[in-house]
Amino acid sequence: MKTALIAIGSELLRPGARETHSDWLLPRLRSLGLEVVSRQVVGDDIDAVAKAFAHARAGARVVLATGGIGPTRDDVTRQALARMLGRPLRRHAASEAAVRRWCRRYRIRFTGAHATQALVPEGARMLRNPAGSAPGLWVADPRGWVIVLPGVFREMTAMLRTLQPRLRRIAGKPPTFETLRTAGVGESRIDARIARVARRFPEIEVSTLASPGEVRIQLWGGAGGARGVASCRRGMARILGEDLVSARGESLEEVVHALLRRRRWRIAAAESCTAGLLAARLTRLPGSSRVFAGGAVCYTDAAKRRILAVSAETLRRHGAVSGAAARAMARGAAAVFDAQIGVSVTGIAGPGGGTTEHPVGTVHVAVVHRGVTRHRRWLLAGDREKVRVHAAALALDQVRRSLLRAFRGRSV
Repeated sequence: MKTALIAIGSELLRPGARETHSDWLLPRLRSLGLEVVSRQVVGDDIDAVAKAFAHARAGARVVLATGGIGPTRDDVTRQALARMLGRPLRRHAASEAAVRRWCRRYRIRFTGAHATQALVPEGARMLRNPAGSAPGLWVADPRGWVIVLPGVFREMTAMLRTLQPRLRRIAGKPPTFETLRTAGVGESRIDARIARVARRFPEIEVSTLASPGEVRIQLWGGAGGARGVASCRRGMARILGEDLVSARGESLEEVVHALLRRRRWRIAAAESCTAGLLAARLTRLPGSSRVFAGGAVCYTDAAKRRILAVSAETLRRHGAVSGAAARAMARGAAAVFDAQIGVSVTGIAGPGGGTTEHPVGTVHVAVVHRGVTRHRRWLLAGDREKVRVHAAALALDQVRRSLLRAFRGRSV
């Protein structure tokens, strides 16, 4: 079922702004059987929004818009939709009752501005908003469906959850969808390795989505294609080997947490250039205290000496960005926090600070367990933020690989 997305709001067109609702909606709609074929961002202008609705309907049976249905003067989506449909706006008693209940609940005086949220294009239906004041809109006619949800993310997500059964009925039987996750290897290399398997399943759509240090492989089969998708997934999992984080879509953090819980081990982190990004990923999941002992951000040489017991001699001979310093940091973190595993990351994120021997993007990661250390050096591309995010992902992946080796009875 072809679907078009429209994000409405002049704030989304300002310098530095980024429209993120569509990123959240895309995989969820597709899992329901709704294939997004276009996405637009439109400012708060009645004519522009009406034209966006008309354009979207020309190429899709389902149009899903977010934003512009609040109580302020720049919220014009209702008027624009009515104009596109060629229908008048009518006061909707159930919508007004819902808005009044919301106002009473939060002790807000109901005003004429709130009353505009109860205006509905003739023939349209109200969608209940369980998380806010603005009712959504549902239009169904021979040309398809138009759905309007609030632009507030919390309200939009709550409403979409309530709409899922209805959207499934529109779409019919949803496609089969599987996700594999890899880490530590670039997208082009992953794509080359899985190409032979993908060619054996021409009916399966295979796509790769890269983020710094990680790659997701998505497999889409038509309705009833579960067997083919499962066979394709198994074939790719065999080829990917240790680079495969999960064949079932689990995140890198989830896999690392599961491996640590199996051994009842806890981990400690020592960070320099990533400044806590690694610890943030290790503690992203509920129950992190069962596996994460603590972390230390040690930017200066003095902090590395005092907190992690990195020797002055190591720093003098090898420097803070070196394999020797990374190994000492990992050992120090494990000792300070009484953890079975220590992980460290140190590097030069830029834009300055690089040398011929240690250019910007140089990153060292070390993992230590029971006195045995695994160390790797990378040279990462990108700006400061990309290097930092990439380094944290690589460090977390090194923990995963080290745990796998420990389970097989090999050194970390």
